[in-house]
Amino acid sequence: MIMRLEMVEKSLVEKLKISSEEQRRSAVKVACELAFQACPVDVPIVTESLGQLCLGNKLTAEQASGLDILVAQLDEQYFDLQDSLNDGQNLDVKVHRLFSQARVVSALSLAGGENSLMAATEAIYEASSAVDDRMYIFKSVFSVLSES
Repeated sequence: MIMRLEMVEKSLVEKLKISSEEQRRSAVKVACELAFQACPVDVPIVTESLGQLCLGNKLTAEQASGLDILVAQLDEQYFDLQDSLNDGQNLDVKVHRLFSQARVVSALSLAGGENSLMAATEAIYEASSAVDDRMYIFKSVFSVLSES
């Protein structure tokens, strides 16, 4: 099965495959932090979950569930807004912001779960989808993986 990250940055996936679990967690943490800096989500569960991730902890089942509910809400908001746009309206910025926030929260949810390669690649992909310049995230992740 091909991973979404492989479609946009195959060499990063190859690097993640040979990385240790600890290196992957560090890489995911950096991706999430950068995405959050670019697109903050001012909701307590997001801030709390990012703090847990930065401390190297997994998320609780309650935190993961709360993040997943928030992702669904944000996705629904941006789909509804996008569907309601008339030809003359320009709400693209708001739609883009909601999409990006949903991706940040999704990345956090994935990052705080299992330590698999698939979870790491999906979290990095989601984080990179939240920003305008995904190469910035990819370069930072490569840098973290190369440090060890």
